[in-house]
Amino acid sequence: MKEEIEFLDFIYQNAKMGQESIGRLLKTRNKNDEIEVVAREQLNDYRRISNSAKGMIERRKKKAKELDIISKVATNMSIKFNLAKDDSQKEVADMLIKGSTMGITQIKKHLDDYKLKNKNVINLANRLLSIEEKNLENLVKFT
Repeated sequence: MKEEIEFLDFIYQNAKMGQESIGRLLKTRNKNDEIEVVAREQLNDYRRISNSAKGMIERRKKKAKELDIISKVATNMSIKFNLAKDDSQKEVADMLIKGSTMGITQIKKHLDDYKLKNKNVINLANRLLSIEEKNLENLVKFT
């Protein structure tokens, strides 16, 4: 049960970081172009995953661990800095690709490290993995 909670917290925080990053990116950039449509779709996907993970944690009578403020601030500063230099669709795609690539690496590592038996937790992790892989496919056209 402890491993399940840890893994669900990882999924929750991973999806919340995607939400935070894309939300900040959309607010900072504030353009209405094709990459924004793709980013909004990703934002909705991350929202669904984080809500699912949080619900699964709460059903286990635990509280989801929120992102720490340092991670949020660092991410926000990085997004503002990168977009101040270049807010083209290619730059946004590159930023999102880096995030999804990191997400894929982390999810795969966690799936290898944790020997979970609960199919619902494994399925949620695989849904997040599929979303990250779909993100890469959708973003490649902008690079």
